[in-house]
Amino acid sequence: MTHSEGKRCALVLSHAAMRVSEVARLQTKTVLYPSGAIREEIHLPAAICKGLKPRTIWLTNKLTRQIIQEWIDYRIKRRWGTMPNDDSYQTLNPDSKLLFNNRGRPYALTEKTRVLMDGTVKSYRASDALEHSIREIYKKSGLKDASSHSGRKSMVTNSIIRQGRTLDQMARILGHDDPQTTLDYVDISMDRLIEMFNEVC
Repeated sequence: MTHSEGKRCALVLSHAAMRVSEVARLQTKTVLYPSGAIREEIHLPAAICKGLKPRTIWLTNKLTRQIIQEWIDYRIKRRWGTMPNDDSYQTLNPDSKLLFNNRGRPYALTEKTRVLMDGTVKSYRASDALEHSIREIYKKSGLKDASSHSGRKSMVTNSIIRQGRTLDQMARILGHDDPQTTLDYVDISMDRLIEMFNEVC
């Protein structure tokens, strides 16, 4: 795919429990130390999080870190948001967005509204272009119904079913107030249901 370095980076960040709007708004200094090293523990500021609730995510997976570095190398090569006379942050402008679109610009956010179940109207900001890119990646991989939330859902499902994490733990990572919301993210396949049935019978 075109602009594959940026798309891969967006995808791994979504699998690290980030929402697509958070990925689009993430600043370089949130991911990199001034020394240029990629942080393992990322504090997402309230300003970019849903409901203005800050939270922490972790970038400890080796492949995730490699893909982020490949994106940084690509940015440096293209001179997108760089400061050539400053070696800190791998020469990237710390206040720049981490991700850029294929034209070398930050992803745009549009104001949208949604009607909640109680009838109230809530406004939010979304990055349609980045959301579309992630859907296209999944579609080309044969996953037709996957979306930018699929990474978050995959993380929760694997953490709860395979690693024995609790709903409360995963709710904190995802930024949910109510663990019941997190329960909707657990996707148990028919194969796993059969396997669980065989374990108890």
